[in-house]
Amino acid sequence: MDLATIELFEGIGPDALRQVYSRASHRQFPAGSVICREDEPGNSMFIIEHGSAVVTVAGERVRRLRAGDVIGEIAVLTGEPRSATVRAVLPTDVIELHRDALSAVLAQTPQLLANLTRVLSRRLATAHDQQVASRRGEAVGLALSESLLASLKSVTAACEAASPKPVAFLDGGPLESTLTQLDRALSESAFVFVPVELRGTVLQTLDAHMDRVVAVVRDEAEAKAAGVGRGTDADVVVLDPDDEAKVAWLGRHLTRTKVGLALGAGGAKGFAHVGAVAVLQEAGYAFDAVAGSSIGAVVGACLAMGMAAPEIDATLRTRFSEETVKAVFNLSFSGTSTGYETMKTMTSELAGGRSFADLDLPLTVMTVDLATRQPVPITDGSLADALLAGTALAGLFPPFQRGDQRLVDGLALVPVPTDSARSLGADVVVSVNLMSRDTLAAWPGDEPLPPEPAGKQRLLETMLEVMDLAQLDASVRHAAKADVAVTPRFGPCSWRDFHLADRFLAAGREAMQDMLPALQGVARPQP
Repeated sequence: MDLATIELFEGIGPDALRQVYSRASHRQFPAGSVICREDEPGNSMFIIEHGSAVVTVAGERVRRLRAGDVIGEIAVLTGEPRSATVRAVLPTDVIELHRDALSAVLAQTPQLLANLTRVLSRRLATAHDQQVASRRGEAVGLALSESLLASLKSVTAACEAASPKPVAFLDGGPLESTLTQLDRALSESAFVFVPVELRGTVLQTLDAHMDRVVAVVRDEAEAKAAGVGRGTDADVVVLDPDDEAKVAWLGRHLTRTKVGLALGAGGAKGFAHVGAVAVLQEAGYAFDAVAGSSIGAVVGACLAMGMAAPEIDATLRTRFSEETVKAVFNLSFSGTSTGYETMKTMTSELAGGRSFADLDLPLTVMTVDLATRQPVPITDGSLADALLAGTALAGLFPPFQRGDQRLVDGLALVPVPTDSARSLGADVVVSVNLMSRDTLAAWPGDEPLPPEPAGKQRLLETMLEVMDLAQLDASVRHAAKADVAVTPRFGPCSWRDFHLADRFLAAGREAMQDMLPALQGVARPQP
């Protein structure tokens, strides 16, 4: 192996490389043997010359290693115990460099120390080792049942349509000969698929060589007949080849481009969610999951029920009519809203008796349990109950009682449920945050409004303004976890200004339009 091609040795002269070789030992590990073990002293580092290995932490497989990958450089420098176990999957040849030898090389080669510092910084910055992922693609074994082999062409087209990154399908005849093409293809493509017929022990063979294995069958009976699930971690997908939407979903699943939405809290500003959704739907994006807090949960539920943006717009305008808003935000002498029954009726009518199992998309309604002071994402059961709990704004409505739980609006802890969208299976998450310090002094075309006279502001507006301010940083922080974070800019407004629906919607459209190129860089639309 040419060490100069490895990131760790970039820019190192030939004399220094020869010194590395002279101080290193060459070792061979049979398939299944342990190269290094978690918690053992890290006295040496390894460089894979040939073969393949897997990294496990606490028994969980983390990633695959191939020729050129480096093992144990952190432990050998810091003196800490090894943080993972590395086991050879195939017969694997490595170069081993002990700490003393590495120190001697470092003393004479400052560039090597700089390279090590760069590698360590990247390792510590991300648990997923994004640098390795950006330099080499993902090997995916694609095992199709005999009845679906004719669908490979449409699956290939779906993958190419979904991924903005290059994809490759290897078809070199027998599996053994195809695997010889793998390493070169991985250096040129983000995803390299090895399609084979699902039969015999093919899943076990793929599992030994691939980063991921997906078995595609027509029904559960085919999966059972093929022995799927016996001794492998293969992902199983049931596919109707005549269902174009399902084939398109498979393309997104295979290329990790399934799009999820995380819609934030913000009352009437939620019309901005509708504008953002409209831009995405008009561009041709399909959604694979949605999570929402407060008004974001209401919009998310509409999406999960199969509504397009114009229907969601009309639904919100009907549900949040002037009379309804007046009732919902009307405070009693005790300071709580007298509109609880109105809200209960509205969420019940919107849900229409549906449960989460009846929805077209996976949905999370974010709530917070006052008893445990922890977020409670709701993903099953009655949709009406979930929406009532998810919009129970603390101080305005009573908590929703569910067993021992006292549930309130997710705004209290998770204003934008980005993590929940990802946990539903989304690969690419788009967040829409309705709370930001970046506001406009006036709406476009309007003159700035004079300050509110002292003593004229209603108690409710003050309470909502304080809640908005208290959760502003949390909202920004949670939204920033997304792959694409969208923050509409609003003029003077409050949470209860549903009469500004058109302006909120336009602000959402504009903000999403600005971020559309960023989304297109990680996931293609499929018109």
